[in-house]
Amino acid sequence: MATIPTTVTSSPEGFQPAFNRVQQEGDFDDAFACIATLAGKTLADVRKQAVDKFGHPPHGPYWISEHLIVSLLAHYGLVGTVYQEASAVADLPDLALAMVDYDPETELGRHVVFHRAKASHAPKAVVEYMIDPAYWVSEGQRVRVQFDDCQPSWYIGVHAMGKQSASGK
Repeated sequence: MATIPTTVTSSPEGFQPAFNRVQQEGDFDDAFACIATLAGKTLADVRKQAVDKFGHPPHGPYWISEHLIVSLLAHYGLVGTVYQEASAVADLPDLALAMVDYDPETELGRHVVFHRAKASHAPKAVVEYMIDPAYWVSEGQRVRVQFDDCQPSWYIGVHAMGKQSASGK
């Protein structure tokens, strides 16, 4: 079962994210890269599971649906919600796949990982950051704490799957 970190290693100069960034390889595998980031897997592992276990096409064209995202998260011991609308970072839960650069006309955007966690150096301090899997963003934008140019429009909340009891209920 996956565990979700609630604290990030931090210092007054900066912080170390709780998750290792997985970079997307193509223009359309951002959701897979975000899932790989959260699950601690490679992009190839996530894509293979999508194809082998969930019937995702091995080659395009394709769309990574909400159902596939939630199914892959569950495969890795995480629970994903349905897409929910957001108008600001404050609307996001502590861990989410946030959709940014959303175009309402085409109903398309791209996914990033959003995490809100306690800072290790100041227990009452909270660090909010996004991990952007895009291969085209600069190194300084791969993990960001400023969201002026990266506001979420939609999100899928993520939390750890609860333990199943001995009776299976």
